[in-house]
Amino acid sequence: MKKLIGWGLLLIFAVSLTSLALLNLGEVTLKWDVWEINTSVSFMLAGLIVLLILFYALIRVWLWLKGLPDAWRKRRQVKRYHQAQMSLSKGLIAQEESDWAQAEKQLIKSAKLSENGLVHYLTAAKMADMQQASARRDKYLAQARELYPEDALTIGLVEARLLKDQDAGTASVILSELHRLQPSHRAVLSEYVQLLRQHKQAETLMNLMPAIKKHAGLKRDELEGLETEVVAMRLAKSANHTDLESQWQGLNTKQKLHPLVMAAYVQYCLEVKQLNGLSEWLEKAIKTQWDEHLVYLYGQIQFGPAFDRLKKAQAWLKDHPDNPVLLLSLGRLACQSQLWGQAHGYLRESLRLRPELETFHVLAQCYEAEGQDSQAALVYKQAMRQLDAPAKA
Repeated sequence: MKKLIGWGLLLIFAVSLTSLALLNLGEVTLKWDVWEINTSVSFMLAGLIVLLILFYALIRVWLWLKGLPDAWRKRRQVKRYHQAQMSLSKGLIAQEESDWAQAEKQLIKSAKLSENGLVHYLTAAKMADMQQASARRDKYLAQARELYPEDALTIGLVEARLLKDQDAGTASVILSELHRLQPSHRAVLSEYVQLLRQHKQAETLMNLMPAIKKHAGLKRDELEGLETEVVAMRLAKSANHTDLESQWQGLNTKQKLHPLVMAAYVQYCLEVKQLNGLSEWLEKAIKTQWDEHLVYLYGQIQFGPAFDRLKKAQAWLKDHPDNPVLLLSLGRLACQSQLWGQAHGYLRESLRLRPELETFHVLAQCYEAEGQDSQAALVYKQAMRQLDAPAKA
């Protein structure tokens, strides 16, 4: 439709010019020094129109020639961007195929030409890290930091993630500095908290708790779980038993009965041989919330009459009849009570449900305490066969 209208307007313009030429509206005389030109008005108007068209064409050609270098430069840039995009696609495909070397090669080949150069360098650093090429990894990170200083936070976050399993100290320093610069940045805070939890840095987590509550975006139960974990970490890292008891007394009953906190407290007391009252605390905690680790610790207490603890633990069989950890603890307590037959039965049933080296060892020790060294030797041999079986398989 547009073409039809255009051709129509052109036809009207041509007809108008022809009509104007035929009308012969008069003559025009142009004098310059001794020169004199006589022509018709129609021809004069047609000549002016032709001159305007030529002038317009010359202007367009001049503008095209002037813009030619920029157009050529943009064309080359678009071509480079296309090549970089192709390299990025090939690199990401190689990454998905776990071809780390090929992915690194494709990503770094055109990193400087790409609009997304930062992605090239950071992903190439990850690929180098997957190949344990720490020198190349650090080189790519340094290049990214030099070329994209405005993205220092993102680069630092990626670097910390790459280092956290190999050099947790450096990763912690990086995340600490990033958090200092951007205290409300959720990704940095989450990564920092995760690293501190992994390495049980209780005091640092305690200091970070206000920021975690404000910026980490944790749900209420997640936040409570983190606070409980920090309490357990601090108990486990107590300087001595006096320090442990001081912290323990500062906790409320709900905190004390939490399996994580109770396990940390009991484990420390077992290590320093302070066993008074432990069984009572464990019984309360297990009654509040069943936890296999607490049941396991209950069987390791050797303080007071073991028979009383055995009776308490036997009551748990009603709800957990096939629990190998409970049966292991029952076997220990029965052995301490010199109820050899019960001890053998509990321990062998535990082994049937879950063959563990520790359970074999407890059963052998029970036979030795009973004076049946030959039976103990047989149990040790059985344990060795059990250990060899997975290796042969």
